[in-house]
Amino acid sequence: MSESSRPLIVITGASAGIGRALAELFTGKGHALLLVARKMPPLDFPRTHCVSADVADYDTLKRAIDDAEAEFGPVDCMINNAGVADCRPFDQVDPNDFEREIRTNLIGAMNGAKAVFDGMVGRKRGTIINVSSISDRKTVSVAVGYTASKFGMRSMSESLREAGAPHGVRVINLAPAFIRTNIHAGMGITFDEYKKLVGDPDFMTAEEFAEIVRYCYEAPAHLCIRDLVVTPTRSTM
Repeated sequence: MSESSRPLIVITGASAGIGRALAELFTGKGHALLLVARKMPPLDFPRTHCVSADVADYDTLKRAIDDAEAEFGPVDCMINNAGVADCRPFDQVDPNDFEREIRTNLIGAMNGAKAVFDGMVGRKRGTIINVSSISDRKTVSVAVGYTASKFGMRSMSESLREAGAPHGVRVINLAPAFIRTNIHAGMGITFDEYKKLVGDPDFMTAEEFAEIVRYCYEAPAHLCIRDLVVTPTRSTM
C-alpha cells in the first residue's frame, strides 16, 4: 500500500495536544483522517475531514464517520482521545463539572467505539485505541470525576477487547502519565498552576506519546498490545 492511500483513521480531541500530534504524525504517513473536536479548526491536510462535534453526541459523531467513510473507505483505526479533566479537590467541583468529565471521557469513547465496532467485526479487521490515563488504575485525592471516568474507560476497553478479539478486532487501552498539553485551560489555570496542583511531576511531550500510539497501531494485525502504561522514567506514580 502506497503512503498516499493508507486507510482512514479517526482521531477525537484532535484540535490540540495529543490529538493534534497524532493528526500530524498520521497525515505524514499518508493516512486519510477524520479529525473531531468541539471546536475543530480547518487543517490543510490531504484526504482529511475536520468536524466540530461533541463526542458525547453519538448521532453527530456517527454522521461524521459515515461521511468520511463514504469518501475514504472504512475506518481502520479509531483513536478515542477526547478528554477533559478537573483536578480541583472534590468539594470545589460542581456536579455539572464531573458529569461533563464522565460524558466526554467515558461516554464519548464508548460512542466512538460503537460507531465503528460493527463495521470492523464485519471486515474481521480494525483497531480501537482508547487514550486513557494512569489514573485508570491509580487513585488520587483530587480529580475524582476524571479518575472515575478513566477507571470506566479501562474496563470498557477490556470488555470490548473480549468481544472483538474473536473477529480480529483489536482494542487497546493506553494509560499515560502526565503529558504536556493544554488540558489545564479547561480548568481556567496556567500550566504552572496545574503542574503544582498535581504534585510537580515530570511530563512527556504529546509527540512522544503519539509515537507510542503509532507503534501500537502498526504492530502486526495478529498482535494486540492490550493495556500499556507509559510514564516518564523518573515518575514514581
